[in-house]
Amino acid sequence: MKSFPGRNHKYDLIIVGAGITGSELAMRCAKNDLDVLLITTSLDTVYNLLGDGTTLDAPENTLMSEIVEGIGEAGYVQNFECHRRAKMLIEEQDGIHALQSSVMSLLVEDGAIKGVSTWEGVDRFSERVVLCVGSFLEARLQIGISLSETAGRLSEMAYDDLFEDLQSQGFIFKSLRLDAISDGKSLPYSVDCKVFAADEWDSESYKLERIQGLYAAGICAEWYLPYEAAAASGLRLADKLIEELKS
Repeated sequence: MKSFPGRNHKYDLIIVGAGITGSELAMRCAKNDLDVLLITTSLDTVYNLLGDGTTLDAPENTLMSEIVEGIGEAGYVQNFECHRRAKMLIEEQDGIHALQSSVMSLLVEDGAIKGVSTWEGVDRFSERVVLCVGSFLEARLQIGISLSETAGRLSEMAYDDLFEDLQSQGFIFKSLRLDAISDGKSLPYSVDCKVFAADEWDSESYKLERIQGLYAAGICAEWYLPYEAAAASGLRLADKLIEELKS
């Protein structure tokens, strides 16, 4: 069993969000000997898909390709099996410390990132933080005409604290709506959320340049992304960070 570092440990990289982009980023970085903290509100929803099942055309050398291999016909995977295999592979990978918690705010000093503050009041430290929070910034999930809950996906709660902290840091956002069609087992639903405005994010470096050492990838920065593109985005940023940290 992997031991968890002490509360004053300084990581090479903190990733906020364990969806497709965040998980791919964490795996690639850890496989290249970086010390990664992957924070998610629930370890039971790692790598969750929007609906119950889909066909994935997985890019080579990705966590997605490892997930698809051997569990689906022609790339088809069900959501729980996708999550189960992703969680298993992440937990087996040396260099990834998976933490179930909610990030409430960024730790910033003299315009540079120093880490994050979690719901439990424990600060986690790194000079590089990546936000891969998908549709979970000021998320509101709607089924039919009813506003159901503050959730970024069905049955996945979202909290506004990080969004409000980012607003206080001066970041500008735009609104985005994501629609999940019925899969025959659940009702169709929509999620209204906030994503970074185009001027806030550099598509080449993935940096949120208001704060040194802060990055974003996936839906929260690139708006709508198919699953395969979300995976590829995590890998591109990983390669940039690996080169930066090892140079």
